[in-house]
Amino acid sequence: MRTIAIVAAIVVAAFAAGCDRHPAKTVKITSKDGNVTVSGNNEHMTITADDGKTKIEFNTNGLGNQKLPDFAPVYPGAKVQGSVTAQTEGGGTYAFESSDSVEKVVAFYKDRAKSAGLVEKLSMTANGGMTYMASGADDKKTLQVIAAKTDAGSHIQVYWAAK
Repeated sequence: MRTIAIVAAIVVAAFAAGCDRHPAKTVKITSKDGNVTVSGNNEHMTITADDGKTKIEFNTNGLGNQKLPDFAPVYPGAKVQGSVTAQTEGGGTYAFESSDSVEKVVAFYKDRAKSAGLVEKLSMTANGGMTYMASGADDKKTLQVIAAKTDAGSHIQVYWAAK
C-alpha cells in the first residue's frame, strides 16, 4: 500500500499542475500492491482504492460530498475554502473564513463538542488566535479547531474524526 501512496502523490502533483488544461480526467494506477483510481478537475479530486473501502476526497471550492458529524458542522455563514476527507477512517479537515471573531467561532465549536459528549482536552489562546481540542471518552470522536485572527474576522481550520 505504501507504493500506491507514493504513486498517488505523484499523480496528485500531476493533476495539480495540469488542472487548468484538463477540466476533468481519470487515471487508473496499477501496481503489484494494489490499484487506485484518481479522478478530478480543477476543483475536486478523488482517490479510490480497488478494495472499495478506501477513498480520499480533496476539494478546493467547499466540502464536496463530505458528510460532517454533528460536532463538526460548518460554522453559520462561513465561506469554506477547501476540504479533505478520508472515508476509511471517518475523518477529515476543512478550512473557512468568517467575519466573526475567533472567540465567537471557537465558542460555537465548544458548544457543539459538549453537546456531542466530547470532553475538552486543550483550550489555548496565543497571539490573537485560539486552539481547541476535544474527544470522546473512547477517543473514537475527536475535534480540533485552530482559529487565527484576520483583518476581516477569522480564518479557521477544523479537524475531525469519527471512527
